[in-house]
Amino acid sequence: MKFALDTPLADAPCDPLALPVEGWVYLGADQAKIISVEALLDGASIGATTQLTVRADVNATHALPPQTATAFRFFGYAAAPKFGGAGRLTVLVHLSDGGPPIILADHSIHVIFQDHRQNPFGVLLTPELVALHNREHIYGSGPSLAVGSGEMLALAQRYLGPPPRRVLDVGCGLGWYGKQLRAAGYDWHGAEMKPADCAAMMAAGLPHTQVDGTGLPFADDAFDAALCIEVLEHIAEPRAFLSEIRRVAPPRLIISVPNAELIAYLHNYLAVPWHMLEADHKNFFTRASLGTLLREFHPHVEVSFHAAHPLKTPEGTTAFYNLFAVAHS
Repeated sequence: MKFALDTPLADAPCDPLALPVEGWVYLGADQAKIISVEALLDGASIGATTQLTVRADVNATHALPPQTATAFRFFGYAAAPKFGGAGRLTVLVHLSDGGPPIILADHSIHVIFQDHRQNPFGVLLTPELVALHNREHIYGSGPSLAVGSGEMLALAQRYLGPPPRRVLDVGCGLGWYGKQLRAAGYDWHGAEMKPADCAAMMAAGLPHTQVDGTGLPFADDAFDAALCIEVLEHIAEPRAFLSEIRRVAPPRLIISVPNAELIAYLHNYLAVPWHMLEADHKNFFTRASLGTLLREFHPHVEVSFHAAHPLKTPEGTTAFYNLFAVAHS
């Protein structure tokens, strides 16, 4: 018998949800008896293949007939793996004569710590989800986030200036920024459309107004500044929206939106940030487009970035999830 397991090698890091098993086996006169190659992780089957294919390099190296099929390749899936630490990988060859399987490999691998089924869209990694997915299943809208960004909070406080300031948080969701800003001494008020979010803010004792999306029920110049964090990308008529914010809070507007420039930077990875799949996104902003739009309402606008993406560019420079803009009169 001749064989080699190319991957995974002993102690290699492996994702048990997509574990590549690749190599070749040659049993001489018994080659035609091979019916499958199977992989086990900690004694439980994670996948198999019934297809052997030709590898010219193997045949040439071992002087086998050119059309001899020796190679196997498949990906294993462990339904209930133990994430983190060592796992035992066993690769077996099953024969048609009904005899005991031949063990090709039996060694330790390193099972990664992260269960990616817990990530956004992680349900796509579960084999139990067999129904065909339609657009509405993928391009979905998730619930409001219970916790905001500490980096965004620090930027907001920096550019709001010291408290007390009358701050209107437009599209405030569950009011996480309001809790932090009120604790810091700001006179914060939330404006939100979602009834469930408003109910949660009422239970938390946060001052807010439920709005209907057609306008802001506040007097002219009622606030010293406005926050608009991850909202403008959802607005069908952004100019009318910004005009209304300008009316009630003319001195200063602080905005965060997803950074559409990031798509170009991640092209070499064939990656798109998952947040870009939000179904309700109507606008996609770059520094130039966001700055140009805001200058229709405020004479002074500066646009920068925040929230570094974990993937650097192929050249090693930093790319960013979000645009951050300060507009003031």
